[in-house]
Amino acid sequence: MKNIKTFIGQLLLIYTVVLFSCCSGEGGSEEPPLIQKNPPSKAVAVLPSNGEPCSDYEEVIDDDSKVLISFKWNAAELAQSYTLVILEGASEVFRNTLNTLETKVTLEKGRTYSWGVISSNEDGETIGDTFSFTTPGRQIGNFAPYTAEISISFDVQNSEMRVSWIGKDEDEDTLRYDIKILENETVLSEFSNLEASSIDPIVYTPSTSYRIEVTSKDNSDNYSVSILNVVSPD
Repeated sequence: MKNIKTFIGQLLLIYTVVLFSCCSGEGGSEEPPLIQKNPPSKAVAVLPSNGEPCSDYEEVIDDDSKVLISFKWNAAELAQSYTLVILEGASEVFRNTLNTLETKVTLEKGRTYSWGVISSNEDGETIGDTFSFTTPGRQIGNFAPYTAEISISFDVQNSEMRVSWIGKDEDEDTLRYDIKILENETVLSEFSNLEASSIDPIVYTPSTSYRIEVTSKDNSDNYSVSILNVVSPD
């Protein structure tokens, strides 16, 4: 009888240990809650006007080869700071992070520049669209083309994305275009030396990030790069 009681007690002990282990296993399999990140929206440029000679500037005292250009942009939702980036062709000539919506930058006269604003917060950053302008003054050599004005439309019924652009050059040179389309940072399509201002429709994936890059080139090997980031509709 004593042996039977001992055996039953051992069974109860084993059952308790197994039950405790199962309960512990269930608790350990729970996934931690997802932390939602909220990067800022895009900052929208105001000045200088896109694709035009700059009209909002000041002369630089004691240096008639330079000019002081005003830059302004609209506030981006959730942004905590803004980084202004200015390029001449592929060369970055200015970069500065600011907590304001405007600043002034000294640049060379008679040059074509492209620029954009990166809005940032603790959850990430969002790159704005690119714009271009020409500084006042006598040109040095041949002007680089303005950044192309990119247009995108979505045919939801056929899941097609249509891309077109308008190029412009202060010297009125004939322009050619290189096009690159990225889907979630992966190159989807590329075209080189196009004379047209649009491409055939491209099938898109709903709710997906796309980046369109248009490089405008003239006959003097000057160029500018226009970038537009969009998210396709559901």
